[in-house]
Amino acid sequence: METERPETGAEFPEETARPEGTPDTAGLSPAEEESPKKNTARDPDRRPHKKRPNGKKRRRDARRKAADRTMAAVNAVLLLLTGIALALCGWAGYRYVSFSPETYDSRVAELTAETDRVREDIRALEESLEEENERLRSDLALSGEEGKRAAEELSAAKAENETLLEENAALKERAEFLSDIRNNTTALREEYAGKIRRLEDKIVAGESDVKICYWSFDDGPGLMTSAILDFCEENGVYVTFFASREANETGQGDVDEPALLRRETMLGNSVQNHTNSHQYSRIAGNLYTQGIDSFREQVRLQDEWILENTGFKPDIFRFPGGSAWAYNLIPKEELLGALDALGYKHVDWACDVMDNLHSNPDAGIVYTRATWQIKQIDPPIAIILSHDWNINTYYGFMRAVPAIRDMGYIFLPLFSQSWAIDNTVIRFS
Repeated sequence: METERPETGAEFPEETARPEGTPDTAGLSPAEEESPKKNTARDPDRRPHKKRPNGKKRRRDARRKAADRTMAAVNAVLLLLTGIALALCGWAGYRYVSFSPETYDSRVAELTAETDRVREDIRALEESLEEENERLRSDLALSGEEGKRAAEELSAAKAENETLLEENAALKERAEFLSDIRNNTTALREEYAGKIRRLEDKIVAGESDVKICYWSFDDGPGLMTSAILDFCEENGVYVTFFASREANETGQGDVDEPALLRRETMLGNSVQNHTNSHQYSRIAGNLYTQGIDSFREQVRLQDEWILENTGFKPDIFRFPGGSAWAYNLIPKEELLGALDALGYKHVDWACDVMDNLHSNPDAGIVYTRATWQIKQIDPPIAIILSHDWNINTYYGFMRAVPAIRDMGYIFLPLFSQSWAIDNTVIRFS
C-alpha cells in the first residue's frame, strides 16, 4: 500500500529554513528520496560527495609511507651503531691510558729480543744447510767415476734385460707354435691310423686286393738306424721301431739315440716300447725274474724316454723274447694287467728274419727268409721281425722291399688301432 505522498514543499515551507546538511527532497520520487546520494547532482545547493582516490594514487601513497618507515628504521640503526662506536672508542681510550709507558717499553723489549733469537736460529740453520750442501758436493765429486761406472753397468743390465725379454717372448711364441704342431700332428696321426684300420677291414673282408706289410725293427736306435731311415724316406716305405734305450749300449759307437728317435717320428714311422733294459734271459736280475714291479718300471722308464724325445706317448708294447717267453716267467694275467694300466696293447710277429746276435745271417739270408716266409703263409696283413743294429739286415731289407711290393704289399707304420694287434700269431721264430 502506497504511503500518501505529501504535497511538494509541505514538509519544509519556504519561510522555514532547512536544517544545515538536510537534503532538499522536494520534487523527488520515493526512490529518489531513498537514495539521495545518487541524485545529489540534481540539487545545486547540495554539497558534493567526496570521491575516493583511484588505485594508482593509493599505491603511490603506500610506497611513500613504506619509504618513510624504512628511513626511520635506517636512522635508528645508524644511531645504534654510532652509540656502539662511541662506546668502543671510550673503551680503547681507557685501555690505552691504563698501560703505563714502562709496561709498553718492556713489551717492546721482549718482542725485540724474541725477534733477534729467531733471526739467530735462521742464520744457524742456513749455515748448517750450506755445510751439508758443501759435503754433498764433495762426495759427488769424489764418487763421480764410480757413479759413471754404475750408470754404465745399469744401462748394460737394462739392455741385457730387454734382450732376454725379447728372447723369452720369442721362445713363448715358439712353444705355442710347437704345441699347436704337436696337437695338430696327433690329430693327423689319429686320422691316419683310422684310415689304415678301415683299409684293413676291407682287406680282411675281401673287398680289397691290397696287402699290408708291417716291417718292424727291434732294440734300436742303433748303428744302422740312420741308413734304414734314408732308404725308407727315398722309397716311400714306412716301418715300426720297437725302441729300447739300453739294449745296445755296447758296440754301437757314437749314436745319438734321441735324435734318431725324433727322425723316426718326423718321417712318419711308428715308434713303440720294447722296455728300457731289454734284459730277458733267465739269469738273476733280468726284467722278468725280478717280478712284476720290475717289469712295470722298465716299461714306464722307456715310455717316458720316448715321450721326452718325440713328443708322443707310445701305446704298443713288444715283449723282449716274445710274449710266450714272458708268460713262462711271470703270469700272463699280471703282465697284461700291468700293460693295460700303463695304456698299452702288445703284439708279437708272424715272420722272423732271425738276424739276432747268435745267428747273424748275411744279407742274402735275410732277404730270402723275409720273402720266402711271406710267400709260404701269404697273409693279407703281415708283421715281420728284424733288428736295426745289424748291417746285414739293412742290406737284406733293401733287397726285400721291392720283392715284397711285387707280391702286392704296401709298407705302413703300425698303430694300436690296427687289426693286426689282436690277430697276429707267431708263425716263424
